Amino acid sequence: MDSSAEASGRVFAAAAFAALLIAAVALNSFRIGWVPIRGFATLGALALALLFYFPVAKRVFAEYRLLLALAAGLAVLGVFVSLVNGASPAGVFRQVAEVHVQAAATILAAAILARVAGARASTLAIVAVISASAFVAMGQMLDIQPAWALRRALGPLPTEEIEGLNFLERRPVGLSFSPITLSTHLCLGFATFLAVRSKLRGPASGADPLVVPALLAFFAACIACATRSPILGGLIFLAVYAIQQRTSWMPIFLVVAAAIAYFVWPLLTSVFETAAPRLLETDDNSAKARSTLVYYGLRLFADNPLGYGLTFAPMTLWQGYWPDLYMMQSPQGTRENDLHNYLVTMINVYGVGLLLLTPIVARLIWQIRASLIFFIPYMVHIFFHNSGPFHTDNVIWFAIAAIAAAEPVRLEQPAGAGGRIARRTMPRRMSPVRGRFG
Repeated sequence: MDSSAEASGRVFAAAAFAALLIAAVALNSFRIGWVPIRGFATLGALALALLFYFPVAKRVFAEYRLLLALAAGLAVLGVFVSLVNGASPAGVFRQVAEVHVQAAATILAAAILARVAGARASTLAIVAVISASAFVAMGQMLDIQPAWALRRALGPLPTEEIEGLNFLERRPVGLSFSPITLSTHLCLGFATFLAVRSKLRGPASGADPLVVPALLAFFAACIACATRSPILGGLIFLAVYAIQQRTSWMPIFLVVAAAIAYFVWPLLTSVFETAAPRLLETDDNSAKARSTLVYYGLRLFADNPLGYGLTFAPMTLWQGYWPDLYMMQSPQGTRENDLHNYLVTMINVYGVGLLLLTPIVARLIWQIRASLIFFIPYMVHIFFHNSGPFHTDNVIWFAIAAIAAAEPVRLEQPAGAGGRIARRTMPRRMSPVRGRFG
């Protein structure tokens, strides 16, 4: 393949990667029958990737075999638990298709396209798409009608089913399905940007000067969609990163940022809202219900450790637990909401059988250990919500694909240095079939 054809192939792969990501982020409401449009887009992208980049696809399939085995294992376990609980075979098939098959197809398509396009182009696509959604959310926060009209063109807002919903009760969603989904995407965009930079800069490059600007932009977007958990996760990440890097400027930044926040935050929030902002409230119904929902979820698991299957709906099971729930904080949440905790949701869906898959999970975590720190905001966020891998979050596979496509800077010992001096060398341009997951 000559250089021009190779360049054209990279451009095509980058465009396909971006288009598939847009479908995963924004096209949540459009379906043909019961199949989401984004599902057809994923299968189409995978077919094109296999057709044009089959040698790359073979290498990707080998490198991602553990992740694909996890998807298959969860599908088999979910089907078994669902049928034991008497679930409808049609409903179980639909869940397997929408969750596990779609995840496996997205994993392969995103990984092949990212490997061909390169880590930088893939990361640029992720940051651009998620930033565009965040900018739309900021316009919605300011109640700019074209920003709301753009989102409505992608399907109805879930909250608009409530009659008389006013501006202060309507949370920005950007181009995503909900503010929680947007927050999940923000966490993944943040993680991808910094993880890819970390791999490309190499382990001896020290603290990344773009960590703080990226974190500030991340916080601004989270403020726009009024979601608290990613901000908590970002603060935890900053503390862990400062300890890991042993930076001298990070403590100074923390002190200055805290002082600025103390004096500027009340003025900033008054610009957007006249009432107490949701971000500063810790005693609202949403916050109070978290402990009740987790307790309810653990009670459900204790009563049925085998799990409830892929059609698990906790809001249909509350009656038998109401005598213990009604005196707790915001007990009505158990009758209306999911459990708002990814881990508790997963153990109730799949049950103790998840223990069979822990060796695969442990090996996958070990493979991505160098990038795991950048996913701290994401991990904190899903601890308070339902989105997560193999459960309503398909965008994470794009993040993993971009990070896996990055090749780190290598350190080489110059001759005669006696092993005391290392110099950084940039990697050769990665061929589409090189690279390593994690």
